[in-house]
Amino acid sequence: MIGRLQAPIVLAHGLFGFSRIGIGPLTLTSYFRGIPQALRDAGNRVLVTRVHPIASIDFRAQRLGYRILTNFPDEPVHVIGHSMGGLDTRRLLAEPGWRKRILSLTTIGSPHQGTIIADFAKLKVGRIFRLLSALGIDHRGCLDVTRRAARHFHRMYPQPDDLPCFSLAGEPNADDVAWPLHRLFEALSEMEGSNDGLVPAESARAFGEPLPSWPLDHLRQMNWLTPPEDAGSDHSVPALYGRIVDNLVALGFGADEDQPPCEHRAATTAGPVI
Repeated sequence: MIGRLQAPIVLAHGLFGFSRIGIGPLTLTSYFRGIPQALRDAGNRVLVTRVHPIASIDFRAQRLGYRILTNFPDEPVHVIGHSMGGLDTRRLLAEPGWRKRILSLTTIGSPHQGTIIADFAKLKVGRIFRLLSALGIDHRGCLDVTRRAARHFHRMYPQPDDLPCFSLAGEPNADDVAWPLHRLFEALSEMEGSNDGLVPAESARAFGEPLPSWPLDHLRQMNWLTPPEDAGSDHSVPALYGRIVDNLVALGFGADEDQPPCEHRAATTAGPVI
């Protein structure tokens, strides 16, 4: 059973992310598939943010802060950031006042020290990046997760001393990697060892206190392409997110037992922002 936090939970998406894609009230797919509802069913308030999918960390952090302030103007929050969403939150914490507004940060599969996949993309699709620049489209986020840029960022924005920060790495077995990431997983395994198909485990664990790794690739950390038999089990992806909440409850952030469950509140907007 998932625990309940007194403060709201903010789910921050990664590069190329979105909150949901749908037509009117019909949701075709969502970034955190089935995860917000599982947390809400336990009585938590959950905000699924939406920021520019490929913009710089600096810009994405500004939008993340705006989304939080719009939905929870007078409350502190807990942030769970997947992939680049963890870096966005680290950048936001450097802004005045945010260390008091963010109670904890847990990152999942975040490239705190970058990934060689981004270095390779920079070399292979440089023409596309130049075209995006010519069109006035901010694509800096794709470059911010190269190893050189990410390691500079890592030095510039260390963990705040007074903030509980945790990190999770994905370390699946080769047979458990979703098909779109098979080749990337194999290449990264040869070059950098354990990884989730996009981010080396060492990079994902480089910030905060490492929690036990998940046996999930980068896509399945969002509950995408997960085997049907895993649904509803104690090892399902929503249950793993529940363990993040339980960790925070154990630190004293849980809601009082006599406190009534909070009304469900979520901010989701159809489609990605481009």
